[in-house]
Amino acid sequence: MPLPRLKAALIVGVGLIGLSPLAAFAVRPSTANIGTNAPALAQVEPNQDNLQIQCPGSILVNDINYTVFFTREAGFSRIVLRRRSTGQQIAETFLSYDRKNANGQAIWRGSVQGAADVTLVHLSTRAAQVGDQVSVGYDGQWGSGTCARSATPL
Repeated sequence: MPLPRLKAALIVGVGLIGLSPLAAFAVRPSTANIGTNAPALAQVEPNQDNLQIQCPGSILVNDINYTVFFTREAGFSRIVLRRRSTGQQIAETFLSYDRKNANGQAIWRGSVQGAADVTLVHLSTRAAQVGDQVSVGYDGQWGSGTCARSATPL
């Protein structure tokens, strides 16, 4: 080590000896987050319960009833569309989280056989729970539904 660096290291080292342990800790750089954008504190995974809800609703214009399935692990992951007049299932699709809208409401999207878009808006800014409202758009038409605890495993 060249002499000027050695002097600087000794001066810094002697200076740290005179500091309290707390001050020395504050001077020492943390390596916990080097190369990451993660916060230094441990994060707790939200939604650790096993909430499973179903959100049935209707799109009156298209004679469609739907049921959206929600789990804490997957969110609003799946929707089943049925013809209201006959009860016949016409489509089932999986939804993916897209983003939050300007009101802070989560938007989920999917498509039916690549032909018709399905959009779900969770009409709340908090984590999903029983009693929440959802708005579902299918093939350009919209309807709404209310979420209830699932009676059967999803």
